[in-house]
Amino acid sequence: MAEMGDIVSYMKNRPLELKRAKEKGIKIVGYFPGNYVPEEIIYAAGAVPVCLIHASQVTAQAGLAMMPQVICPFARAQLGERLLKENPYYSLLDILVAPITCQHLKKAAEIWEYSGDLDIFKLGVPHQYGSDFEVEYYIERLRALRDRLGSLTGTKVADEKIGKAIEIYNRMRRLFKEISLMRSIPSSAINAADFVKLNHASFQADPIFIVKSLENIIVSLKNRKPPTKVRPRILLIGPNLSIGDETIFNMVTEAGGEIVIEEICEGIRYYWSEVENRGDVFESLARGYLVDRIPCAYIRDSARKRLDFALGLIRDFNISGVIWYEVLGCETYDSESYFFTGEMRKRGIPVLILESDYSASSTGQMRTRIEAFMEILRGGTSDA
Repeated sequence: MAEMGDIVSYMKNRPLELKRAKEKGIKIVGYFPGNYVPEEIIYAAGAVPVCLIHASQVTAQAGLAMMPQVICPFARAQLGERLLKENPYYSLLDILVAPITCQHLKKAAEIWEYSGDLDIFKLGVPHQYGSDFEVEYYIERLRALRDRLGSLTGTKVADEKIGKAIEIYNRMRRLFKEISLMRSIPSSAINAADFVKLNHASFQADPIFIVKSLENIIVSLKNRKPPTKVRPRILLIGPNLSIGDETIFNMVTEAGGEIVIEEICEGIRYYWSEVENRGDVFESLARGYLVDRIPCAYIRDSARKRLDFALGLIRDFNISGVIWYEVLGCETYDSESYFFTGEMRKRGIPVLILESDYSASSTGQMRTRIEAFMEILRGGTSDA
């Protein structure tokens, strides 16, 4: 797909583009993933939003210099990236917005704060939302973020600017959803690896560029002849999917399967619903980012909501089996995997639970288990 090549080329030059923007006085605002930091506020402030979603065995190991091994490798990698000073997305930052989400990323942000070399804004995120109190609290924290970014950029962040930014990001979410729904049919014209690359690029590219690219890709996909080989269709569920952690897609494809949909908290832009852009923009953002979405596992009383959503995906995407893919030490998703697997078992839906620390040894074990799982889905007798 030519448009994917255009995005790859753009992303290759993006760090240099950001460096030049920074030299002109434009602020670069990093934030930790989970879809609880509205990029619309950052964009409306005249800054560049950059979601920090890189991770690898090397950076996770480097993070051990400041965090114990019981902390998940994804969170440790965020420290490792900062320590190694090789990734421009981490070295160009003027401020880090740290949403108070899982304990691991929260601690990573605190350690960044202890080092004292980068300004940190802690964005409070309620871990439940059953009353107006939680929404009101979140609204106030979003307003505080607006004020902090306005001070950083020297810009008055007017509600009108935020409203226009919401329109841009709603368009992006709408396009991602349209592409994703194309994957519900057998032999989709876009594979999971490319879809995730698009999603990852949207966290670091200019949003206008991404919107135009997605519009072109949709035209291309509608005119593209899909492959004819039908494979077992996989739903991928888990806490995070980082840039640098694409091996899971290759292993599933090589084993004869096809990941056709993902339900991932950190590393995949949430696109199933839009932000209602009317009335008070902060109330709209709070409801869009906190209430009108599928919550992550660290939100209390969220397991049933995520289960129901997954069952809907299994139905709508004609899923053959589920791969639950988590990083080592993610206690919230690890605990929930028992509940989820039991519910799937009641419905006769095969589930494979995989755990990774980004190392070659864990990759080798996963490959063997994925191959056995695909054999089961094809009607064989192997034990995954």
